[in-house]
Amino acid sequence: MELIKILSIIVQFGMPPLFPDGDALLQQPLPDKIEVICKDNVSGSTSKMHTLQNSPRLEKTSQSLFTNENVKNLYIFLTQIDSTHLFAEDCDYSMLKFLRYQANQYKLQYRIADSSSNFVNIERLRQIQWAKPVPIKLFENGTVFETTFNSYTEYWECSNKMDYSPKYPFIKPKDTPLRMNYTTEQEEELYYILTHPIMVFSIIPLDEMRYELPYNLDGKSYETKIGSNEGKIEGMAIDLNGDKIDDAFWYNEIPGGKIAEVYTRLYINVDGKWKLWWYTYFREM
Repeated sequence: MELIKILSIIVQFGMPPLFPDGDALLQQPLPDKIEVICKDNVSGSTSKMHTLQNSPRLEKTSQSLFTNENVKNLYIFLTQIDSTHLFAEDCDYSMLKFLRYQANQYKLQYRIADSSSNFVNIERLRQIQWAKPVPIKLFENGTVFETTFNSYTEYWECSNKMDYSPKYPFIKPKDTPLRMNYTTEQEEELYYILTHPIMVFSIIPLDEMRYELPYNLDGKSYETKIGSNEGKIEGMAIDLNGDKIDDAFWYNEIPGGKIAEVYTRLYINVDGKWKLWWYTYFREM
């Protein structure tokens, strides 16, 4: 399968997420620019949430685990971990599109639950709930940790996204025996914690019964530097099949300033070329 490279897309929030209707797509390399907006369905006003652009192009590497064929039935991302608690946001609806495709392809059972919470105002939300939990594989400490998530949640009203409710859709996978913590010194600085999320390399298989990768994979993330058109970039990498070649690389871009803000970009090595595959974004309110 030839992966399609798109130059730019606009992602629009502001309505309850449709499911399983709407764009249903397998994961693709990220475009050069992603502009994320929220359009209020009452007033029609539009708010800019963030823009991902000017992503570095990493130097060519050697072919290893991932190919154009075996990545097409996988959703590859990073799960944030705090001690044992797991969390992942879907800042560009790419996970939602994959889950729609999966639900349509395999006739998965689900229900839609509309509800509300009260952070400051009454914040309406929509939750997609699966009858059979969706499986995830986490790779860390030389082990494959298997877990699941039951629901996908979005607090969808623009006014509340700009206030106190969660800005982006999210999942909360069930905890595993994996534990990852900040050091005592790091825990003393809130700005550091907000701009340096601890991430675990993760995969949702399209079909758990036909998992596209070998079953003997493991891996442990490690600090490294990779060359790019902008010079050496410091980040984390993982070698999943033990051939001493990085299969994935991720790093934090911190724009700076008093407000904590961070883009975390994930690249994967596909047939010896680094592809920008997933990202997440955080900005302190």
